[in-house]
Amino acid sequence: MSARTPLRALLLAALAATALPAAASELAYTFIDFHVLDHDIGVTGSQSPVPEQDVTLSLGGGDGIAGSGAIAIRQFYLFGAFKSSIIDVTGTVTSPLATTPVSGNFDLVQTSAGVGYQREISRNFDVIGELSYEVADYDFGSFAGENFDMDESGVGVRLGFRWNPLPRYEIFAHAHHTPVGRPMLSALRIDSDTVIGGGLRWSFFEDLALGLEHEAGKVKTTTLTLRFNFSNLPW
Repeated sequence: MSARTPLRALLLAALAATALPAAASELAYTFIDFHVLDHDIGVTGSQSPVPEQDVTLSLGGGDGIAGSGAIAIRQFYLFGAFKSSIIDVTGTVTSPLATTPVSGNFDLVQTSAGVGYQREISRNFDVIGELSYEVADYDFGSFAGENFDMDESGVGVRLGFRWNPLPRYEIFAHAHHTPVGRPMLSALRIDSDTVIGGGLRWSFFEDLALGLEHEAGKVKTTTLTLRFNFSNLPW
């Protein structure tokens, strides 16, 4: 399947959502989020920095923190996010003389910014579409002269829904075509990926909520979020 196929499908679905009748949503689209992240990256790659010496690395789990926010302007909203994580890495350095195990960690920094559009389909059920510019930076050290550093950027598309079945609870899900979702260590590039995510948010005060979300792709991420909603703005 072409890498453009999921992106095209998401764009067509987003355009279809904009054709639905407009309505004012009761869900807040102006907020500030603070996140704790847990990652699982199952990727392996190899390099030969000098003749007859191979370095093989495997990426594992890690954690991080993030901040994000959005501001609503009628049916649209502007949003941005910054994520910083430390990921475990293990591997081997192989030469004609010996095979040496190595371990450490590396920095993963992700940023994004964009514009979203929301439509209320029925009471407390919204469809959302987002267009974003996304950047990912994998910053490795070096065990034996190798260089696995990668950075990439591009345009992403997200389509999903938000639903309040009860006043204090929200269920949400999305499909996200990201240009920086699939690290390819041996090729030294980051490919696109389509990530499926969803979760639950509980408002323990009127404008303060806890959320739990899981995204499944080549990079799997579980996120615990504290959200401050600003739902009574004049625009």
